[in-house]
Amino acid sequence: MAILEELLKFYNLDIEEYGRLKEAPSFDLIPRIDGAESVNKAIERLNLAKQNKEKILVYGDYDTDGVMATSILVRALRERGIIANGYLPSRYKDGYGLNVANVERIAASGYSIIFTCDNGISAFEAVDKAKELGMTVIVLDHHTIEEGKLPNADIIIHPVLLEYGEYPISAGFLSFLFSMPFLGKRDDYLFTLGTISLISDMMPLKGHNRVAVRLLTKHLENVKYSEIYALTKKPVVDTKVLQLEIIPKINAVGRMEKDPKSINRLIAYFAENDKAKKEAIAIFLDNINEHRKEETKAAAESFNIEEGTPAIVVKADIPEGLNGLIANRLLQEHALPCVVFSPADAKPGLLVGSVRSRAGFDVIECLTHVKVDLVAYGGHSFAGGVTIREEDFEKFKKEFSFFAIKHKLEKKNDGLIEISLDDCNMNTYHLIESFGPFGQEWPEPKFLLKNMYTKGFTYTKDGRFLSCFVGKDVKLFSFSISENTFPEDTVTDLQITFAVDEFRGKKTLSLFAERQ
Repeated sequence: MAILEELLKFYNLDIEEYGRLKEAPSFDLIPRIDGAESVNKAIERLNLAKQNKEKILVYGDYDTDGVMATSILVRALRERGIIANGYLPSRYKDGYGLNVANVERIAASGYSIIFTCDNGISAFEAVDKAKELGMTVIVLDHHTIEEGKLPNADIIIHPVLLEYGEYPISAGFLSFLFSMPFLGKRDDYLFTLGTISLISDMMPLKGHNRVAVRLLTKHLENVKYSEIYALTKKPVVDTKVLQLEIIPKINAVGRMEKDPKSINRLIAYFAENDKAKKEAIAIFLDNINEHRKEETKAAAESFNIEEGTPAIVVKADIPEGLNGLIANRLLQEHALPCVVFSPADAKPGLLVGSVRSRAGFDVIECLTHVKVDLVAYGGHSFAGGVTIREEDFEKFKKEFSFFAIKHKLEKKNDGLIEISLDDCNMNTYHLIESFGPFGQEWPEPKFLLKNMYTKGFTYTKDGRFLSCFVGKDVKLFSFSISENTFPEDTVTDLQITFAVDEFRGKKTLSLFAERQ
């Protein structure tokens, strides 16, 4: 079959490797951390805390990985009868990671142990302060270790120090791995939370990570955890539902809410058993995510993007947690490198920006070359963050645009598999799904429909979205193509991905399209 051959080429597999890829996943293929010295020391110290009735504060992070890691540890500690609470810092009030001010507050509240998760490996001053105040510090983190430098923590649990597996893992998954020797069992609910964080934190979906995600999707077909299924109307939760619906709802709280009490409701949602409280929080998550989508949409549509501009550099009075989402949306719609700035919440006079790009324009290279005194910057080739002074905005815009003139984005055609409309059917969809799950470093394949005659296209009633049937139960749909996109009677190429929609028991194959 031609499509199978093209997919094998796309993933650089032979037919035998493809056969192994489809084999049933097993927990035996996931490395454990039982018996590691740091793990044993942590368990010993936590057992002593139980004996002495000490209080433990699990200090996490405001994204999904931090939420899941914190919830796993809090739930596991409480299951063992240990006095434990969690804290998710506010992006706006606390910033990222453990800080000195919060350490002092934690000590004053009677906690003797701080257990960081998804942060702590670079919290040198905060850890020193905790030690000075007589507290034990356990750091569980997966972020980059500064060369030759570790915090002065009592115990550090880190994948690199553990020499764990072939591929990086999330803090949430590391917390699940720790829970197994700590609890003396595998808790499938904690596994679910930890594996969701592999997806949310964009860990490579290869090797043991791929095994875990495949096990998760099979598990969620059979076990309908209310915490997960309350966040979607879909009958079955798979990786797409997690990526497009559930994870954004969890992340929305940290993006939108400035009050730490709001984001800390997530611990109650995932770590506790109060059904009525969970139902109220699920409604809160839906509402805050709708608000996030409305603000993101309104901000993105408010910008006047000049024709022929080499880059998009804009600012708006929006929560800084939305900058990255808006920049990514503008990148997709206009195929230009983007920076979206908003006023720094805690530092008047500064603008905090998110940068998005793709092949052809290296974000970090750009930020190191702009002739502007940057307050801070970081990130990687296609996504980053930058802080500037308000008075430097126009200068930064000019410098960024000048760099974009010399470093144009590459076209997205690379890696596309050419396909005909005749091959756009359920058999092809199931074949594509056999290569899944898809994610970081294992992308979902994209296809190229060539020479599509636009005269036959139809659109939604308001004309905003392409929506037309191109075969029996096969629908072509696009959020980025409207009835004004093409001149009349144009022939065009479309990039598509496959999905299946189900309504009242009837399945429709959806071809999600983007203009080439």
